[in-house]
Amino acid sequence: MADKRLINVPLNALRTSDAEVIGSLYPHKGKIYRWVKNAGDTALVGTAPALTLPTSAIGSINNRVVAPSGAGPSTAASASILNIAGAAMTAVGPSGSDTGDHGWIQVKGLKKVSMTQSATASDQLVGAISVATDAVDSAWARSVVPVDSGGLAPMHTKRVQLVRLHATTGAATAYSAYVDIQCL
Repeated sequence: MADKRLINVPLNALRTSDAEVIGSLYPHKGKIYRWVKNAGDTALVGTAPALTLPTSAIGSINNRVVAPSGAGPSTAASASILNIAGAAMTAVGPSGSDTGDHGWIQVKGLKKVSMTQSATASDQLVGAISVATDAVDSAWARSVVPVDSGGLAPMHTKRVQLVRLHATTGAATAYSAYVDIQCL
């Protein structure tokens, strides 16, 4: 029998307080969502990346998220990949927003997202990992070919992998792609 769980807040809605249990997971139609608080000063953009808030408090790692610009260095690929929390389901206001700073992010499953396009089509291989941070908070950074772990365990446990592009060449602009989110 499948797990069934009722939620108080629809997947595309916001709240100004913890209407669901923060950090709780909601499986629905083969995907999994997490209820989180935007703890940053920048609003999350719908379908764009949400990153874990850099913190030493172990209980807050999966519960509080920030936009890529609020997560620290955006040039270190490995730090960016390990910092992925998931994709925001809708725009979530910054911390303390009266329009709502609590909402859902997708943490597992296929999703259509806005992804920065690479100028080189060969960089956009199906199966490549997307680096979450970018100069713009509204899109995923272009996908990069995964780094070989030298036969050891997989290097990236939390990842967003490219499944399909809607375009394959052109300037570095935002456009749509399908990705497989694996951020549990």
